[in-house]
Amino acid sequence: MAEAILDWHMTTVPLRPTFPCFRDRAMAQWECDEPAWLRRVFWRALPRVSLPLAALVWLVRREFFARDLALIRELGQTRDATEFYILIEQFRDETIRTGGWTRNWLRLRVSGRRLRQLRWELR
Repeated sequence: MAEAILDWHMTTVPLRPTFPCFRDRAMAQWECDEPAWLRRVFWRALPRVSLPLAALVWLVRREFFARDLALIRELGQTRDATEFYILIEQFRDETIRTGGWTRNWLRLRVSGRRLRQLRWELR
């Protein structure tokens, strides 16, 4: 059972306030729906150097970015910074191990640094 405290009105309130998740904050600030949010985060999180090649790959073989989009969806559900950063580090480790030269050397992947900056902007 979740811990609760009693306030002076004798009602129970949660110990930790609930904050909106990353996706909800971004959608409210950008005034967009979920598919538009996903696209916007994806394109803003790509390294600028890889944008032309990424656009070409996006048109030809969109499933190449399935792991990146799955990460963004997962990050969208996070409510605190620690969970957000842990997911990014797990993605980074997985990409280094299994990404191949197209994801690592050509940098055809979302940037953890750019995702962190984006979260910071949306505080």
